[in-house]
Amino acid sequence: MARMRWSVALGLLVLLFLAGGAVAGEVKLPSGIVLVEKAINKPFPAVVARIEAAVKGAKLVIVGEPNYQMMQRMAGREIRGAKAYFIFRPDLGIPIFEKDYNAALEVPLKVLIYDKGGQTVIRYRKPSNALADYSGLDSLGKQLDDIMNQITDAAAK
Repeated sequence: MARMRWSVALGLLVLLFLAGGAVAGEVKLPSGIVLVEKAINKPFPAVVARIEAAVKGAKLVIVGEPNYQMMQRMAGREIRGAKAYFIFRPDLGIPIFEKDYNAALEVPLKVLIYDKGGQTVIRYRKPSNALADYSGLDSLGKQLDDIMNQITDAAAK
């Protein structure tokens, strides 16, 4: 019975992926860092455009935009699409500066987007995990988890 449930669940995930949806999960690194990863069956440029629109829709600001593909080209290498966004919203910094200035090391949030041979992968550090070591920022971490999830889910639509 358990094998049958597992087969049905796996089948549903495959159908979701083939239909253009996202397969999401969390990866816990040995250091305790938790990364959220979503693999999307959409072209890299389309996912990048949707991320940009979703960031603006969430009233976040793109404060940095490293283009890893361009940087590798400058080093004489060609790679598939790869870029990141550093994003944040100034009002969300208020609790950080009220509770613990050191937590400013964790913002802006960083989102990595890269082409993985026909799939586009979105990866970011889970904000609640990034802020977990700072006192009084649990609710901000959870709020940022929700915002990042909404932004990355919008890219999969």
